[in-house]
Amino acid sequence: MNKIIPITTEHIMPSRTIEIFNLVKFEESKQVYVYNFEGKHFRVFDSLVDLIQFFEIGKEPIASFDSESDLEEFLDQMPIGDKKRPLNLKLNYLYRDGANYKQFGYVVFANPNFLTPRKASEKLSQKLISNEFFVPQDWKLPRLQYHPYDPEIDHEWHEFE
Repeated sequence: MNKIIPITTEHIMPSRTIEIFNLVKFEESKQVYVYNFEGKHFRVFDSLVDLIQFFEIGKEPIASFDSESDLEEFLDQMPIGDKKRPLNLKLNYLYRDGANYKQFGYVVFANPNFLTPRKASEKLSQKLISNEFFVPQDWKLPRLQYHPYDPEIDHEWHEFE
């Protein structure tokens, strides 16, 4: 986890700021620039040049968030130094048959967009049946139902944890 040290806050307009943070982890540190739009939208930039290009030509930030808590979570986990590898995401899920017997499993996904676990969970929940169920074959995930299929108690749905 990174230590987040605020360096300065520059007010562009009354409700728009550019905040500079120093992220420190062990002996490494990294400076990041955050454009705060009315406290509702936060855009993160690696360098001052990228931030300027955002205003001049619309260059995309390395990440953007709609809540301060998601921003803080991202900054807390952001890679420092030359290791620009995003943290992988782990999807925990389970199969529960009609007799309430549970079988647990997980799958690890690459995370090239630096999604925080909370943001990834929100995006995934929107695509699930009733925000928690899915058929693993539709997502190219392994089924967790290891016992022979019994139509009296079994079904296809798995649960997202």
